[in-house]
Amino acid sequence: MKDKGKDLEKFARKMSKEISGRVEERALMKRYTSFRIGGICELMVFPKNREDLALVVEMCENQGLAWKILGRGSNLLVSDQGVDEVLINLQEGFKGVESGGKGLVKAEAGVRLAHLVKLCQDEGLSGLEFCAGIPGTVGGGLKMNAGAEGSEIKKVVTRVEFHRYPEGVYSRRQKELRFEYRSLELREREIILGAEFELRESDPREIRARILEYLRSRRQTQPIQWPSAGSVFKNPPGKYAGKIIEELGLKGHRSGDAQISELHANFIINRGRAKATQVLELIELIREKALREKGIRLETEIEVIGRENG
Repeated sequence: MKDKGKDLEKFARKMSKEISGRVEERALMKRYTSFRIGGICELMVFPKNREDLALVVEMCENQGLAWKILGRGSNLLVSDQGVDEVLINLQEGFKGVESGGKGLVKAEAGVRLAHLVKLCQDEGLSGLEFCAGIPGTVGGGLKMNAGAEGSEIKKVVTRVEFHRYPEGVYSRRQKELRFEYRSLELREREIILGAEFELRESDPREIRARILEYLRSRRQTQPIQWPSAGSVFKNPPGKYAGKIIEELGLKGHRSGDAQISELHANFIINRGRAKATQVLELIELIREKALREKGIRLETEIEVIGRENG
């Protein structure tokens, strides 16, 4: 393990010299997730641009190191034991936004959804208001097919651009993409670089009114004052996961500082020093009880990564 650590340190120093972005060793994952939970990532890299990204991936591949893309970590639960993969964090680069006229807007993967919504409001472009309050990036929103109030990101996307090792950069039109409920099917080693959205012209004041209504609804129905990873479970067909969990009598149930929200039962919140093991304990409790008492198999919406506890 010591030799592996030394090799990784040497690799990190080499990468720092090769890219314009920064390299962080032994990154504490709770700093990089909205859940504020997680152990150590031995190596996290912040590419500034596409050239950086291509070089980082190539160097990892040549070194035989597993890697994974990270955005703002808003839909993520990281193991208390940390992460083995090199995490390629896009939140410090890939911030470009460009208006192409006729309602077309291009945004790179690292752009915060909230920022994009505000820019579109200022330009009088409507269609992304439902993303107001979603604490993620364009890349994460595409990967999860982010949605709210009956709208989904797939409905306004016209094209998505990717990088894939070793092919390089290419794009796929909307009809070539496989969007499903809360997911976009990605090929192995495929990285979302950005997307083009087709929006409609509207009065900025009307757009702002809709945004404020979405934000008001979120404040009233979701525990946004506490760290969380958003909705834990996908809604089963024709049902709401939060309602199911509430009917099971699990609202407010705790494991240490992890708690099933009393406001919205499909949220697990971190009340201070929650551990990933405690969140997973609550997830398993909900799953087991839903299956036993209602015959419903709940599927998680959040992604769980990192070393297994043991």
